[in-house]
Amino acid sequence: MRDTSAFSVTKALKASTGFLPQAWAGVWLSLLVVLALVIGGPMAAIAFKTPLAGLALVLLLVIVKLVTHGGLYRVALFGKSAREEGLGFGGFQFGPPEWRLLAASLVVTAFFALMVATLFIVFAIALSFSGLTHGYDTTMQAVQALIARHDGIDYLFIAYIIGSFIFLVFVGLKFALLAAANIAERRLVTLNALGLTSGHVGRICLGLLVILLPFVLICDLVSQRLGHVGQTRLVVHAALMGLYIFLFLPLTVGFLADSYRQIVTIRSK
Repeated sequence: MRDTSAFSVTKALKASTGFLPQAWAGVWLSLLVVLALVIGGPMAAIAFKTPLAGLALVLLLVIVKLVTHGGLYRVALFGKSAREEGLGFGGFQFGPPEWRLLAASLVVTAFFALMVATLFIVFAIALSFSGLTHGYDTTMQAVQALIARHDGIDYLFIAYIIGSFIFLVFVGLKFALLAAANIAERRLVTLNALGLTSGHVGRICLGLLVILLPFVLICDLVSQRLGHVGQTRLVVHAALMGLYIFLFLPLTVGFLADSYRQIVTIRSK
C-alpha cells in the first residue's frame, strides 16, 4: 500500500482555484440565493418582530446551505457529469444527495453534542470536587474567576479547557470530508467518515488555513477601518458575505473535493 503522505496539499489548492469558474458557472443561482438570505434575511426577521420569523430564516438557511453544498460538490466531483448526478438549474436542486447531507449533518451534530456534554460534565464534576466553585452561583462564574486568577490548580483546569477545545477542533477536521463522501459515494456516510481523514488531518488543516485565514484577516482589517461607520457597516457586511460565498466557499469545497479524490485514489492502489 502506498504511503498516505502522497496526499498533496499543493495539488488540492491548485485544484480549488481551478474549480472557481466551474462553481460560478454551475452553481450561480444557489450562491445568489444564499447571499440574499444572509444579507436580507436578518432584516426581514427583525421587521416581522416574531420568533417564528427567526426560526423560518434558520430553516431556510439550512435548506439553502444543503442545496448549495450539494451543487458545489456535484460540480467539483463529477465535472461535466454533474447534470447526470442531479445538478439543477444554477445549482438549485434538492434530491437524494441533499437528504444524505442533512441526515449525515444531524448524526454528526448529535455526536458532537454528546462529546461536548461529556467534556463539560467531567469538567464540572472535577471543578466541584476541587472546591473552586464555592462562593459562586454558577459553574461559569467559577470558570471566569479561575481564568482571571490563573494560580496553582487553576492551570490544570485551564489546560483542560484548552485541551478540550483542541480535541473538538481535531474531531471537526476528521469530519472535513463528510460532504464529499456523501456526494461521491452515492450513499449515506456518517461516523465512518472519520476513517477517511486518518493520517491526513494535518494536511487538511493546513490547506483550510491557507484558504480561510486570508478571509479572516480581511474581515478583521475591514471591520477595524470601516465596520463601525454608520450605514457603512451594512455595506461592509454585504461585501464580506459576497466575498466569502462567491470566493472562499467554492475554494474550500474545491480543496476538500480534490483532497477526497486524492485520498480515495491513494487507498485504491
